[in-house]
This record gives sequence, structure tokens and C-alpha cells, in this order.
Amino acid sequence: MKKFFSLTLAVVMLIALCSCGQTQAPAPAETPKENTEVPAATQPAEPAAPAASEPEAKPIKFAIMFGVGGLGDMAFNDEVNEGCIMACDQFGVTYDYCEPTDVSEFETQLRAYADAGEYDTIIAISTEMVDALKMVAEDYPEQRFCMLDSAIEGYDNIHCLTASHPEQHFLSGVLAGIVTQDDRFALANEDNKLGFCIAMDTPTSNAQAAGFLAGAKYINPEVEFMTSYIGGYNDPATAKELATTMYERGADIVSTNSGSSANGVFNAARELDKYVIGTSLGMVDGDHSLCTSMKYVQNFIVAEIRALVEDNWGPGVDVYGIKDGVCDYSLKGVNTEIPQDIIDKLDHIKSLVADGTLVLPTHPSEVDAWAAENTYTE
Repeated sequence: MKKFFSLTLAVVMLIALCSCGQTQAPAPAETPKENTEVPAATQPAEPAAPAASEPEAKPIKFAIMFGVGGLGDMAFNDEVNEGCIMACDQFGVTYDYCEPTDVSEFETQLRAYADAGEYDTIIAISTEMVDALKMVAEDYPEQRFCMLDSAIEGYDNIHCLTASHPEQHFLSGVLAGIVTQDDRFALANEDNKLGFCIAMDTPTSNAQAAGFLAGAKYINPEVEFMTSYIGGYNDPATAKELATTMYERGADIVSTNSGSSANGVFNAARELDKYVIGTSLGMVDGDHSLCTSMKYVQNFIVAEIRALVEDNWGPGVDVYGIKDGVCDYSLKGVNTEIPQDIIDKLDHIKSLVADGTLVLPTHPSEVDAWAAENTYTE
């Protein structure tokens, strides 16, 4: 059986975790103070009985199951773990974690956590875990669960925090749609073609691709697309093959949101000297990254733990996007200069999504019809 691991916050490093233990000792509850007010009566008051000590509040402890790519993926798992560390630092909570090596372990590990009966919430982080989480949640109705990055409805013991997946990639798609036909960019060509390596054929992955393609089509109606499914989040070899084919067929920019599989896309971009767009600042290649499609999942963990600490946890689905500051694009670590006129266009289009003027498609098959009704105008 997979061992539970615990994190020592004071020594943990985001990408290299090598020790076990409590992440941080919980602060003791404050001892109630004696009542020292002077009685209002003129006669001497009877000595007040000592105030009974209230029991210390049970410290918050949660469990988290990372995706198959594991810690050190320089992507989603590491970013979620950063959120765990932030929550521990902010609220004095502790957590245990596990790193499954195969999807077949998801249900077993979730049941093991639920059987322990010691966690205020059990957090699953990948769309691959949805079915396992549903089954376990049904069998443990008193246990609270949290699902990141996917929406599960109809359960009284599951709270979901997810990004608007199309919005995470929309602005980077706009940028790619501009760059692919702009001769100011050294690695762009004249073919006006883009690629997107989709992790899996799931609602989450398809919505991410749809956002990127819609952004490119919105600003550049004539752009052509190539898309392929990698089949998993931990298969950089397949991802590299797919990206290489896209580049060789004329794409000058390929994007992806695929966990550690994205390393393969980045390797193809470096070898063929093309642009690439990923989803983690840990993967940025200064000479080849055009930007990063950002989803600040760290904030999801902090929000979930805050709800527990403040005793206002509830089931349901919370969706965050551009207007919430969760979805955006980033130029951090990118050496390619993005001219101000392009930045201004991105800012304008960003405001249109934030105020609800643009409502994005959620599947690549919807993009052409959406683009026919939505074209950028100055």
C-alpha cells in the first residue's frame, strides 16, 4: 500500500521534496481569560468560580492526491503544492500527500484517506480523478472532499474549485494569432498555422484547446489549426512526436496544457527553433516561449482551506476566470519582446472577456461557428 507522506513546511522546497513530517505545528488555542470586571452591586460579590477551560480547537488537517506526473513536474502538481505550502504558512494547518503512479491507484488512495477519518477535507486535483472521487464520496457521505479543475455537481460532500478553462488559454491564443502573421517576430513564418497538443479527450482538455483556438481565430480569422490528443499527462515522448509533426507541417507556434507531457512539446520547439506556449512558469524557455497561459491554482488551495478555517465550507462548484485574476497570460521569463501595440490589443480583449462581452466556446468543434459571430475590431 502506498505510504502517506507528510510535508515539513519549514524545509520543503517546491520542486524537490525529500522529507516527511508535519508541515507546521498548529498554534495552541488561546486559553480563555478570567472575568475581571468589577461587579455592579454595592455589596461585596461572591468570588467568581474560575472559568472553565474550553477544549482546544482541533487543528485543520487535509490530504491531497497529486496527479500521475507527480511532484517535480514543473507544472500543475508543483503549482498545487505551492498552494498547499501557502495555506500552511497562512493558516497554520498541516497536510499529507501521495503521488499515484497510475490512474488505477486513485480510488484506492482516496478510500485509504477516507478510512483514516482524520482529514477535514480530501483534495483531488486532476480531471482524471473525477470518477474515482464520485465513487468514494458516495460511500463516505460524512467526509468532505474537494475537486480542483473539474466540476462535480449533485454531491453534498464535494466542493469544486475550477478555472474557466477556455479563459486560461484565450489571451495566449490571441497573441499567437497575431504573432504567426507578424514579421517582427524572428521565429514566425508565412504559413499562418498554429498547433495545440491536447492532453486528453476530456471536457477540461477540450475546453483549454477551444480557448486557445478561439483567441487565435478571433484576432486572425484566416489562421489554420492543427490539434492532436497526447493521451495522458505523463507522456513527453508522444507529445514531442505530435508537436514535431505540427512544426514540420508549418506551425510556428504550438501550445499545450498537459502536465509533464508538455516537456516533450518544449523539447520539439527547442530542436526546431520554434515558438511554444505552456502553462507553467517553471517550464518557460526564454528563447522559445512566447508567453505562458496562466491559471493560478495556488489560490484554489488557499480558498479551500480558508473556508475550513472560517467554518463556512459548503458543497458546489466555484468557477474563476479572467475577471477574478485567476486566468491570464504571462510574459515572465520570456526574452522575445512583445511590442506595446500588441499589449494594448490584449488588454482591450481581456476587458471584453472580463465584462462578459465575449463568452467563449468550450470545445474545438465549436470554434469555427463561434468565430463567425465574433471577430476583433479596433
